[in-house]
Parts: sequence; structure tokens; C-alpha cells
Amino acid sequence: MGFHLVILAFIFAIQIVAAKDVYDYSVIDVTGDERAVLVLCPGLNQNGDFFLNEKPWLNYAREHQIGLMALSYKSDTRKLYNGEREGYYWPDQGSGDALLEAIRKEYGKDLPIFIYGFSGGAHFTSRFVEWKPERILAWTAYSAQFWDSPKSAEIMPPGIVACGELDGLRWQPTFAYFYEGRALGKPWIWISLSETGHGRHRAFEQFIRDFFSTALEDSNIPKNLGVFVDVDTGEEYVDPDSTYQPALLSFLPTRMLLEPWGELNNIQSINQ
Repeated sequence: MGFHLVILAFIFAIQIVAAKDVYDYSVIDVTGDERAVLVLCPGLNQNGDFFLNEKPWLNYAREHQIGLMALSYKSDTRKLYNGEREGYYWPDQGSGDALLEAIRKEYGKDLPIFIYGFSGGAHFTSRFVEWKPERILAWTAYSAQFWDSPKSAEIMPPGIVACGELDGLRWQPTFAYFYEGRALGKPWIWISLSETGHGRHRAFEQFIRDFFSTALEDSNIPKNLGVFVDVDTGEEYVDPDSTYQPALLSFLPTRMLLEPWGELNNIQSINQ
């Protein structure tokens, strides 16, 4: 009897440890010259170290003197998804402070942040941006399963909300989140990746990097040449109020993003 009690206590102890939130991360070598940090957030409870071995992200960070950090956050999935709303998806419960402290520790100062999250990482990303908008240069949240409604705010960093058009039950709530944000006047881009399910997308991630570049202080992209485009037709608008539903317009900070945006969305006749 005593043996069985010991085994049950051991199993219970393992469950408690497994249920504890984990805020691990990795960074590439720090030079001391970083002017911002790019935070990459993988899917649910995944180890994000693989990002730091991918040349497109490494080259981008080095070219622009940006720190590169990959998160490996973990929480009890039962509490993330069963209505308890507990875990790293919600930055005000500890994960947000953990990220800010990690940036301060690694770079010695509170660097401005670019952040990109896919799937589970999109959950954290979208809520972190709402929680600390003043720290964000630009952001992307790609294909979360559910979203918290955005709130009106004075600081509204530019962002991308995206989902694969074949991504099952995620597409509708993702688009609804974008629509709610645009209804509040947030400078967001909608991307519905053509013929794409639930997975990373090479051309889309290149678009993300190009989009992030527009937010750099020394970018040579004119700041006053942004364009609003209809998410279905690609029709351009200088004044979003000139259409009866401005919430259905993406805001591209530069026309240089117009063609690749259309290709990702499979919109062939922009401004026709």
C-alpha cells in the first residue's frame, strides 16, 4: 500500500512541475551595437531555437544591427485552452515581464521590439503588443486559434494579422480580429495566404522582414507614401473614409509592399 502511495505522490509531483510555466529563450551573439531586438515565437510549447539557425533571419538581424531572440515558452495546455485562460499566452501573467527582463539582461537596455509569432506564438504576440504597445516597432501574428478583442489605444504600432486560407477553424477568428482592429483605426495589414494551411510560409516571412524594415529609423522608405488597399480586390484608397467600410482596408506603409502583398493574397488585379 505504501509503495502505491509513493508512486502516486511521485506522479502528482511530476504533473505539478509540468504545469509550471517555463520562460526559456535563446539569442545570437550580442555585439553591443543592437538598436532593436527581433523576437521570434514558435508554435504551442515549442522550442524556438531552430529560428536561430535559419539564414534569412540571421542575415536580416546582422544586416540591420538587430538582436535576434527565439522564445521557448511553455504552459499547461489544459489551462491554455479549457477556458481557464492561464499561461504564457497572456503576458500580464508573467510571460511579458519575462521577455522584457530577458531583453534587458542580454542587451543591457530596453531595446525596441519587433515580434513575430506563428500559431501558439501568435497568441503571445498579439496580446504582448496590446499589453506593451509602447515597446513595439512592428509586429506580426500568424494563425492563432482564438484571439482577444483589441482595445482602443493612443499607441498603435503597425502590424500584420495573417492566416492561411485553408487553415480550418482559424481563418474566421483571425480575420475577425483584424476587422476589429481596423475598426479602431489600427494600422494593420491583412494577409490570407493563398492555398495555404497551417504552416510557415517562406515568401510570407520575407514579406514580414520587408515590412519590419519600414519601421527602422534610418529606413530610406518615404514615410508619407503609405496606401490603403481593399483586402478583397486590392483597390487603392488614399483616404480610408472614402469607402463605406474602412475596416476592410489593409494599410501598407509603402507602395513597395503592394505587389508582394497582392501575390501572397492571390489578388491579381490591383487597382484595376
